[in-house]
Amino acid sequence: MEEVQHAFPERVLRDMHDAVLVLDNKGNIVYANEPAAHMLEVPEGYREARERFSFLEDSDYNDSFNEAIYAALYDKDETTVRKVPYMAPSGKKYVFVMSSSFLRDSDGAQLVITLSDETVAEEMTRKFNDSSNTFTTFLFGFCIWILIYALWEFLKRPIPADFMTHGVEVLGIVMLIFILRRTSLTWRDLGITTQDPLRTIRTALIVAACAVGFLCALKGIARLIDPDCFEPDAPFFDISRFGIRQLIYIFTAGIQEFLARSVMQGNLKRITVGKHTALLAILLSSLIFAALHIHFGFLFMAGAAILAGLEGILYEKQQNILGVWIVHWVFGVCGTLLCLIDH
Repeated sequence: MEEVQHAFPERVLRDMHDAVLVLDNKGNIVYANEPAAHMLEVPEGYREARERFSFLEDSDYNDSFNEAIYAALYDKDETTVRKVPYMAPSGKKYVFVMSSSFLRDSDGAQLVITLSDETVAEEMTRKFNDSSNTFTTFLFGFCIWILIYALWEFLKRPIPADFMTHGVEVLGIVMLIFILRRTSLTWRDLGITTQDPLRTIRTALIVAACAVGFLCALKGIARLIDPDCFEPDAPFFDISRFGIRQLIYIFTAGIQEFLARSVMQGNLKRITVGKHTALLAILLSSLIFAALHIHFGFLFMAGAAILAGLEGILYEKQQNILGVWIVHWVFGVCGTLLCLIDH
């Protein structure tokens, strides 16, 4: 008769999508369905896991989880619903919405614990909040930089324009420190990953080669239209311009791409809504990136916006900052050697 009494509830609990634990009034686990057994890493089945519940207390991480269950055991008249973290013996972490209620059968009162896995939703919410805070902090720094630029113009540009670029680099370093100390965004979230580096570099070099070809064609056409443009007395491609400044530009290109991709494009994609979040993130980050070059004039800003848009597409495909970093550096150095830009 006891087997018949347990067959129906066991079948119902077994077929539930959520994880279910059944405890007796002493805290012994008397049943765990398949989702519960998988996530909590306990034996599955009816009365096969009959152990003291204390085996789940191996980690301080589970204190809230255990406290919620003990609270439900001691307060039998109330239905408990709360969100709790849990770490399985293997180290995998979850966030559960735990609900509990008491049932009575021939064995006496039993506590039924239902655990809805909210780990993915919780992670998405956390990343949304972190991205919102990161982008808000960036906008704060960006506005300060614009005010400094306005002061620089008001004072008739008392220092070279390169110092304004160094301000962008400082903003990038500040943002990196903020993200690492104040958010839970991972290196992978920031596009800083070593996944498939050879393919990333190969694609970046192909794109960079196309960029070099485009700049050469641009200068050639411009020379045909106006032979006196772009320092006509200098060689078409002046390798003597390559020096320590271009090597240092590797650092500048990396910081700028971190701002444009990790801080702007990546976070914008996470906090914008609609069907075309990736496109909106690329467009908006490109415009802001162009605005960060306002001290070099309109034509430079327009070129920066186009370059940022193309790099945004590449980043969206690769999700790796390394590729766009290479393209940015090659494009900037080539522009200098072709005498298209003086930087």
